[in-house]
Amino acid sequence: MSKKFYMYNNGTCTRVKLYGVDVYNLFLANGYEEVEKEEFADYIIVNTCSFLKSKEEYFYRFIKAIDNRINDKQRIVVIGCLPSIIRDELLAINENMLLFGRDISEVKKQFKFKKDIQTRATSVSEKLDFNKNLLYQFNKYILHSKHIEYRLKRERVCYLQISSGCRGRCTYCSEKFTTKLKSRPLSEIKEAIFDGISRGYTLFGLNSDDASAYGKDIGCSLEELLEEVVKIKDDIYFSIPEFNPNGLSDRVIECLKDKKFLYITVPMQSGSQRILDLMERPYKIDDVIKRIKRVKKNNKKLKINTHVIVGFPGETEEDFIKTKEILRSGLFDRVKVFMYNERPNTKAALMDGKVPESVKVRRRDELLSVMKKQNIKHFSMTNLILNREQLK
Repeated sequence: MSKKFYMYNNGTCTRVKLYGVDVYNLFLANGYEEVEKEEFADYIIVNTCSFLKSKEEYFYRFIKAIDNRINDKQRIVVIGCLPSIIRDELLAINENMLLFGRDISEVKKQFKFKKDIQTRATSVSEKLDFNKNLLYQFNKYILHSKHIEYRLKRERVCYLQISSGCRGRCTYCSEKFTTKLKSRPLSEIKEAIFDGISRGYTLFGLNSDDASAYGKDIGCSLEELLEEVVKIKDDIYFSIPEFNPNGLSDRVIECLKDKKFLYITVPMQSGSQRILDLMERPYKIDDVIKRIKRVKKNNKKLKINTHVIVGFPGETEEDFIKTKEILRSGLFDRVKVFMYNERPNTKAALMDGKVPESVKVRRRDELLSVMKKQNIKHFSMTNLILNREQLK
């Protein structure tokens, strides 16, 4: 009789969710049977995220609740980011819990899997709440923006994990502890894209923890990948969700001229060079601004998203104003604002100059207000929708 599994693969970022899809397919390929209810499973797999403290706490409580209701013959399998962040705390819930992080080879070894899985582009479903569905319908019948379709209708996007892990040393981030850089060969990525095209997809997400690091471990590069992508003749569009600013090389900027590129995320994090240096972000903000301006000039249809952290230890009002002025300039089409929170084993957690929560909230709200005013000023309904309620 085949072993049975039940999987929870929601509540994470897209790139971690794609890792969960790989693990799910690996179990199926090796003869395990998926069941519809947790109580019928031999193994209950939980894919986890720990990017924010709130996510860590949510998944910890979630796993603890599962442990309280399963029987002695069932085992919990925790994958994703959490096992590398709070391993001891998880084992304290149940010492028989299996913990794997984001290295799929560990899963293969533990379960003695003989069959591997083929790299494919994958769609991700998401049930829209009332407000998001209303926005989607407005776009479908009025705006016809592929940018909004990409953000809101995930099942119409074919996602492909081009790599996992990064080479960054960011002092605030604990995700770097969860996995090492591992890139997929260029040939596999191209095959997966053509597979997606054959299944009728026109929107593709090239996912990674840091796209600029792609290929550094296998003798390849992001430049080579993008140069191959633009050669594809089909009428398709690409998004690159995580694009460290230091990856905006001249060759990459040249590739981004192509109308196939719809949307990129360039996480600026701060407009203050002093704060960027404390974060150990490997770029100069003035150079990044010049390069993003080149990208926007070359491809006016390309939307550029950024991430900003407010309240990093030591951030003064002067530092914050520098960030606000960059957003006020209209450089970015969308911003995702995060209020700094301490993550385990990071340098930033030990830094002085902690910023009060009330100040973080005020700074976050000011930045969102700046973006709203910019969108209204430029009559950009698309950007207003993209920034509404911090759509993920």
